[in-house]
Amino acid sequence: MRYIPVGRVLATHGKRGEIKLHYYNEAKQEFYRYTFFVVKNGDTIIELMPTGVRLSRGFFYIHFEGFNDEKVASFLVGKEISVREKDISPLKEGEYYDYQLIGLDVFNQQHIKMGTVKEIVHTKANDILIVSGKEEILIPMIEDYIIHIDLGNSSTLINDALLTP
Repeated sequence: MRYIPVGRVLATHGKRGEIKLHYYNEAKQEFYRYTFFVVKNGDTIIELMPTGVRLSRGFFYIHFEGFNDEKVASFLVGKEISVREKDISPLKEGEYYDYQLIGLDVFNQQHIKMGTVKEIVHTKANDILIVSGKEEILIPMIEDYIIHIDLGNSSTLINDALLTP
């Protein structure tokens, strides 16, 4: 089973084991769909069942079953919280989750490999692919730059003529 990170635990909150979570998705209402989470601890996967969830100032505050004090909850700080891939909502055509783009090979119009997507930065204007290759390349996720994304072949074709050296 494949697990997809949906957020990172930033801190504990209060003395009863609640945690503060930075949720990766801008659509905050999507978070309420999840009834089951996991966290990886080395090779071990730990299941987490939320018993309370609230949103405040852009962060989720969650209490998980069995995490009843600050000391126990501190184990989660810094860890990514994931969900089963099958539990993630499907997106519209042309929309992608970060995990689908990270690792894609990036080719220019001459089909020369430019590098591999290592990260996506989300800005107010548009998302930006960070591509590692001979040198790091920043590619805006807009139609002028992205010609085609092929998840089946783990690749994307870009218009590199617009990139400034």
